[in-house]
Amino acid sequence: MISLMKMDYKLNSTKTYHVNELNTLGWELTVCNALYPPQTPLRKILARNDSYGHFLYDYLCRFLPMENLRNVIEIGGGYGYLMKDFLDRNGSLRPCMVDISPFLLERQKETLEGYEASYRREDFLETDPAALTAFDLAVLNENLGDFPTLINLNEEFFDPSSRTADPNVRRALALFERYHFNRPEKRLFNFNIGAIEALEKICASGIPHVYLSEHSCEATVPRHLQAVIHVDSQGSPERISLKGHDEYSIKMSYLEKVAHAFGYTSVRGPFADFIPVAFTDRLRVILVSQGRYGDEDEMICQFVEDLYKYEYLILTKE
Repeated sequence: MISLMKMDYKLNSTKTYHVNELNTLGWELTVCNALYPPQTPLRKILARNDSYGHFLYDYLCRFLPMENLRNVIEIGGGYGYLMKDFLDRNGSLRPCMVDISPFLLERQKETLEGYEASYRREDFLETDPAALTAFDLAVLNENLGDFPTLINLNEEFFDPSSRTADPNVRRALALFERYHFNRPEKRLFNFNIGAIEALEKICASGIPHVYLSEHSCEATVPRHLQAVIHVDSQGSPERISLKGHDEYSIKMSYLEKVAHAFGYTSVRGPFADFIPVAFTDRLRVILVSQGRYGDEDEMICQFVEDLYKYEYLILTKE
């Protein structure tokens, strides 16, 4: 009998890093943080000079009754910039910030000083599901890759004759069976077990509206922009090496299946859907040159690529 215990898989976790080591997000500049400073050169290429959170709030208004929402939970709130922007748009929101990082939770308190907000330091995967039922909206922005990921799984994972007491493998197999995930095409693959279990918890709690986003391993670029924007998606979660830890991109189609199984409708797309870029002749020259002519051009190229590498899901309970 083949044993799955022979697989040389690993569980990638960022928990120790975020709890004990993280003291800046400068090493992993998110799209939200990149757009937050009003003086950033990245705003020069936009059709409107504004921040990520404002763009996102305005976009969500197309799909969600944002003016009627009150209780919002943000899981992994970074520096608190997104929630501050939301509160700028809607001061009646009552946010609850949940974060595993003591450093980031303190930064959120500084950013949201003066607003009526609550804060909980905890691992969301250990959060009591009963505590989620009071919320109208859940937000997980650019942080799904921080959740645990099983890496280097192989085809033995699906062998029906295999048996294992390994709890990670058993949980992952149960998720494949429960949500009818398509089998990966590659012999070796990675699996976003933590991100899937986090969304499963949210959906099971019945929170009516959810916003998720992260670097996607299934991202695409519109045909008319493929000559100037280069995104190579492998279809399986890919390693993103950062200071002190690794994260993994997300297979968004799996998350959609989880949401649909719980009766949610979904809207999915790249950040470019709600962050409008003015594709001027100068910007096209910068993109074609791949930022070779200076640090600012290189930053702009990376930013525009990120607008297509990162995907979002807007979920609404039917």
